[in-house]
Amino acid sequence: MKCIECAGELTEKTKTYVANLDSCVIIIKNVPALVCESCGEVYYSDEVFERIETIVEKLKNFINDIAVIDYAKSAA
Repeated sequence: MKCIECAGELTEKTKTYVANLDSCVIIIKNVPALVCESCGEVYYSDEVFERIETIVEKLKNFINDIAVIDYAKSAA
């Protein structure tokens, strides 16, 4: 696959996803992603992004400040 922004090569890596909500910040570490080697653009698969949304939805009503979690431990 090529980057949509610059046509650079994409490499599988893990990234940190940050959700800045009104009442809290949720940080999800070690999220699988494709990252452009040239410009750094990050792409998540539909499956990964659905899991991210599920994690955020579950936590946003319980967290009042900041939560830092690991994707692999929370996505199951």
